[in-house]
Amino acid sequence: MTTPSDANAEPTRALATSPVTFEGLACAGATVLRSPVSGQPCVYWRVRIAQRLTARTQLVHEMASEEPFEVASQGAHAALRLRLDPTVSRIEAPPVLHREGTPGAEAAAQYFGLAGAVSVEETLIRLHESLTADGIISDLDAAVGAGPTRGTTRGPELVDALVTVESKSLGPVLLPWALSTAAALIGGMGLATYAAWRGHLIHMSPASSIRAPRLFRGGSDQMRPPEMPHPRLP
Repeated sequence: MTTPSDANAEPTRALATSPVTFEGLACAGATVLRSPVSGQPCVYWRVRIAQRLTARTQLVHEMASEEPFEVASQGAHAALRLRLDPTVSRIEAPPVLHREGTPGAEAAAQYFGLAGAVSVEETLIRLHESLTADGIISDLDAAVGAGPTRGTTRGPELVDALVTVESKSLGPVLLPWALSTAAALIGGMGLATYAAWRGHLIHMSPASSIRAPRLFRGGSDQMRPPEMPHPRLP
């Protein structure tokens, strides 16, 4: 595996066929984008909208920006700047949830012209946000020899890319786990309480056992068979 230093040490090399991994900052391409949900400046956005049609049905829409952006390497190799096309790349970033009736959900419904109640899952790469990039460096201009009448003017690109943005908050990730754990704990407490109650009944002494109603107790005079009368002799 090569590193950004290997790719930067030979700027005239046409293609770097070995995968590279580096940390960098997200930079705008032709222009800075704005999220249609939160309005934040970003270089990439992706939304997943659940539109409620009836009480039991919903329609899911998925949209994403297609404008290329750049990744600038940090540290000693800050000169390395790679173009990235999000339509052919994998982008993993923590989503933000916007429930029905929130400003973000209302903004998304208005922007995309959706009627009815919607909830939105928004994924962003913000401007100058730190990220990790994996892929293969390709420079077609260096391969064909850029000149006045030839060349792509695109510069080096990162192809087969995987871009990862670390989560700053574990809330969306831990929420399902917390709910399932709470349900398991509540169920376990209920089972333990039932087991303790049952064990208490089993180990109760006979003197403290639950007494049956007097009508059903054995040995009572009320439960003896009737005695036949004996005639008296004169």
